[in-house]
Amino acid sequence: MSRDRITVVVPVYFNSATLPRLVQRLRDAAAGADWDLEVLLVDDGSGDESWQRILEIAREWPAARGIRLTRNFGSQMAILAGLREATGDAAAVLSADLQEPPELLPRLVEAWRRGAVAALAVRQSRPEPWGARAASGLYYKTLRRLAFAQMPEGGFDCFLIGRPAIDFLIENREVHTSLPGLLLWSGFTTILVPYDRAAREEGRSRWTLPKKIKYFIDSVISFSYAPLRWMSLAGTLLAFVAFAYALFLVVFKIFHGQQIQGWTTTMVVLAFLSGVQLLCLGVLGEYLWRTLDAARARKGYLVRERTESRETGDGRR
Repeated sequence: MSRDRITVVVPVYFNSATLPRLVQRLRDAAAGADWDLEVLLVDDGSGDESWQRILEIAREWPAARGIRLTRNFGSQMAILAGLREATGDAAAVLSADLQEPPELLPRLVEAWRRGAVAALAVRQSRPEPWGARAASGLYYKTLRRLAFAQMPEGGFDCFLIGRPAIDFLIENREVHTSLPGLLLWSGFTTILVPYDRAAREEGRSRWTLPKKIKYFIDSVISFSYAPLRWMSLAGTLLAFVAFAYALFLVVFKIFHGQQIQGWTTTMVVLAFLSGVQLLCLGVLGEYLWRTLDAARARKGYLVRERTESRETGDGRR
């Protein structure tokens, strides 16, 4: 009976300090397992020595390969680049900063073997300040309300998926999207694997606030029409209020013979309505921009180079 082959895709961005330990822990986690391991380290335009570390790892460990993108395209595209070159029966996505422990891998494989197309690693605790935990909880609660009703409360970034889900993701042509969102949208059978997130030991997070906001907007706009529906409801309500106020002014003028004074009120109302209109135009612009980007069908990433495979010598397996 042939052994399963499990590919681990790791997006790398300024993670040169943690890569050696990550690889060692992956090797330890797979030691004695009844499946074979393939590791794809995808350098997403790092400005440190991450690519040099990847080259060293690939030279020393035949199971590891490296993919270097031409610039920083974002973690979602880096993951997609790895999934497109994965040769395993299933593929796992793990972070390079060791906050999602590599020891999760055997548990994810076990969940996949129980019949799940997708095994989702769900955070049940995070060693962060109260403010960060509260913001994260609000973030995922909003995502559940607007886009993904199935989103676990703790959210997830790491997962293991079988071939049906791998093929679905790599055939998807969206650029500004969320891979976890696509997995939830697809309706594949899932199993939740809880874990405790580890504290960051090296460096600082490159997952900055602007990137988080962009990811949130991409997720909502890609999977929800709620903002457009809210705009319609707000427009209807404001139109009704404006009509009622105009009727009140006409009636007051007819029966009292004078106009209502209120220059300040008029300016406030105009400013408020102008702000609402600009906000609505901004939301429409976000949808239109993504529509334009999809219509251009531009590639989501470009590969600069790959490490040579020990099996074929051409950079692929």
